[in-house]
Amino acid sequence: MADNLPEDLIVQILEKLPIKSLIRFTSVSKRWRLIILSDPNIAKSQFQETQSRRVLLCLHCKEPEFESRDSETPWSTGDSSTDRKLSCPFKQPGYNLHSLFSCNGLVCAALDDRNWTHLDIYIWNPSTQFFKKLPPSPLRFAFPRCYGFGYLSATGDYKVLIGNWSLNTDHHIFSFNTNIWKRIESPLCLQRDDQWTLSNEALHLVDKEILAFDLTHDKFRTMPLPDPERGQYIRELGDFRGCLCAFDYKNQRIGFIDLWVMKEYNVGESWTKLFTLKISDQPMPVLCLRPIMVMETSTILEIGISNEGSLGRHLDTEFKLIKSYHKEEKFETLMECFRRGMAK
Repeated sequence: MADNLPEDLIVQILEKLPIKSLIRFTSVSKRWRLIILSDPNIAKSQFQETQSRRVLLCLHCKEPEFESRDSETPWSTGDSSTDRKLSCPFKQPGYNLHSLFSCNGLVCAALDDRNWTHLDIYIWNPSTQFFKKLPPSPLRFAFPRCYGFGYLSATGDYKVLIGNWSLNTDHHIFSFNTNIWKRIESPLCLQRDDQWTLSNEALHLVDKEILAFDLTHDKFRTMPLPDPERGQYIRELGDFRGCLCAFDYKNQRIGFIDLWVMKEYNVGESWTKLFTLKISDQPMPVLCLRPIMVMETSTILEIGISNEGSLGRHLDTEFKLIKSYHKEEKFETLMECFRRGMAK
């Protein structure tokens, strides 16, 4: 009987079910299993149920591990019943996890061969463990990079942007609807090897200005940064309530960063500094700092701090995951770990 139902009706029914039921119903029939594991609308519906609370982390360790956590429950105990360790089903010996993006509950991950000459790109649903390897990209030279992953609501299409940050302005965009790669020319030669931020159905990167890629029209454009103040240091972008936001790191060494929001998209005059986020109680040598998730009342950030020996030799790096509150001058440490280095 299950196979006699129209597919659109099956999807509508399955979208309303909890993940445990979905996994159980993969045994109903081959048709149901294919729909549950591969239909992006299923992943999107699961994501919408928990999008204000869940965060997917790629943990720092010798072999990359993923962990799904509830951002609103205490993390200090480390034994929350809502935490889930997720094994990466497409992990391969000799390959490194290169970059990580998520959209509507789906994850885009790229693996490189450690020689920087080959890139495999996968789309993965952590809830069902279904994954799909994309067709080989047209880029076949050193330092290929996966830049971003986004969704178009009008067409129901997912797109992946890749390029080469070190050599030229050549990029390619992959469309799930057409299942092909298309060459795109960038107006700028990128100087940073960073993840792009998805906001307003466009991907964004900050350098000397903001470079945006419109997923609807497959075109690049430039956008203004907040009005430059003396010493302003915008290094990361994010999305806050559907608005593009920017993080100013000029005061990071004394324990604070500023959060700016573009209230009207692509209008430079609408940039507004909303919050000053506390990240430390004392000055510290920040090795890296990046936002993980911008929420209604707080922002989760990852901080890397370099620890040195008495002779200034680099010994190890301490990574912390912190939650900084928007309207209060306080933060809390959610997780911390160390990555050992070699003294030189």
